[in-house]
Amino acid sequence: MGHYAHGMTWTGPPDDDQPDVTPGDEVAGATHRFAVYSVVLGIGAFAALYVFPFGCLVLGVPSITTGVHARREIAASKGELTGDSAAVIGLTIGGAALVTGLLSYLLGASSRL
Repeated sequence: MGHYAHGMTWTGPPDDDQPDVTPGDEVAGATHRFAVYSVVLGIGAFAALYVFPFGCLVLGVPSITTGVHARREIAASKGELTGDSAAVIGLTIGGAALVTGLLSYLLGASSRL
């Protein structure tokens, strides 16, 4: 056992025999990166709708495709990957931005007639 300069004692490194996780604790898997990409692209698609209307198409479609891809891989991983909720949120936001952009284009085009 050693002593520090401020008087505290050092007992040594932690015992490696002790598990960091107690029985019953669930260890979560890693979040699938495409699920995160889907959310980010969906938010970007909605933001682009007000700045650059064609951007909802440019960012909305990849948001939907990455969300679908993430959900398939998460289901196939059998619990090793998480993020299904994020993938669904990205799909929803991207789809809503795409539909909003298409409706605003169609309604704007019909008002010009």
